[in-house]
Amino acid sequence: MREKQLVLLIDDDIDMVEVMKIVLESSGYSVSSAYDPETGFVKAKTEKPDAIVLDVMFGAAEKVRGFDTAVRIRKDKEIASIPILMITSVNEKIPGMGFSSETDGEYMPVDGFINKPAQPEELIKTIKELLEKKTSKWVNWAS
Repeated sequence: MREKQLVLLIDDDIDMVEVMKIVLESSGYSVSSAYDPETGFVKAKTEKPDAIVLDVMFGAAEKVRGFDTAVRIRKDKEIASIPILMITSVNEKIPGMGFSSETDGEYMPVDGFINKPAQPEELIKTIKELLEKKTSKWVNWAS
């Protein structure tokens, strides 16, 4: 068993990853990172993190590959139980969009949303809440 809980950050914004890493490590978590969804999925399979922080948009074309990655994780029985916190600037860029894990779970099986840039207190609070639950509420989403 790991000494510290592991959080996997999947985001193509290197600066954002570094900031979140500092915040999480200063709160006692171990942190792993990936800068694209494919690498993030592989790390999720090999490292089995306790939680994942996943960006929505990736690349210059801002494709919503984070949604696809969340679905892919939920369909994989080995890692389907890992809680996913989705981080997005979409709610800020498109007011009224209001992504929510409660209302949008059938096509976005994630356990929470926070706006980007993540405020340190909100990031820590939300990660702590997800880790206390120990498993995703969407663990059987693909069943």
